[in-house]
Amino acid sequence: MIKAKFAGIQYLGESGITQICKNAVIQLIHADEKIQDVKILTFEETYSKVHALLLTIEYDIQIIIKSGFASGYNGEAPKGYAYVLNLLKQYTDNINEYIIPKSIFERISSSSLTMKDLEYINNIDQVRPARWHDSAYLDKEREYNVFSEFPLTIPMALLDTRLIELASDFNENPDNAIMGAYRKLESIVRDRTGLHNESSVKLFAKAFQGDDSILCWKNLDSGECRGRASLFSSVFMAYRNNRAHQEPRHNLGDDIREFMLINQLFILESAAVIRYA
Repeated sequence: MIKAKFAGIQYLGESGITQICKNAVIQLIHADEKIQDVKILTFEETYSKVHALLLTIEYDIQIIIKSGFASGYNGEAPKGYAYVLNLLKQYTDNINEYIIPKSIFERISSSSLTMKDLEYINNIDQVRPARWHDSAYLDKEREYNVFSEFPLTIPMALLDTRLIELASDFNENPDNAIMGAYRKLESIVRDRTGLHNESSVKLFAKAFQGDDSILCWKNLDSGECRGRASLFSSVFMAYRNNRAHQEPRHNLGDDIREFMLINQLFILESAAVIRYA
């Protein structure tokens, strides 16, 4: 008896659980995987259709997203199907649907596709005319940002290295990380300028603003220098002072944006030089 040769591919998601399958697609894109091809694998039931996805990413790596999606009725699975289609079409035009038999559908659910199954999928005809577009526009009456369900995380690769330690605990206590970043920036500027009796707006005004400021940016026109200098005072007036006197707001999206704004101040500070060095 000849044993079936299993396909060496990755399986993500859980059959019948839409949110887990949605999250699997989101995580792939959030990790910057390049989606090159999407095969919608459809098993047609009596009153509805159930869908899995076969994704091809860089280096022809194939990934199965299990059958957490459906169409033909109202519910969570069709909404999830609409969502992932709208998301995937942002990254590839190669989206096609294929009808698969129950036996292959069951092997997808049990993570046991064979090489013969993949060969079968690669040789069957696409569904024509394409009907997945109708499912993608399930929510066409509702305006929404398809990226709104992505994880809210700090882009660590963009951080000034002096903020990495604070960022590592950001999710547990974002207010502490943000206030720590403000304090660290003030300390750095005090140490560089010798303005140990100044803080906040006055510190940054003396450090960066005016033709006789202690710190400046070389090879920039005066308007750009003034703009950079004013950012320090503006950010502290617009964000830091309010945060220092209010209870934490607990809005992670706003907190990340503010932290990245402070990060830009760190980057500007690192590019500044002593004017009369």
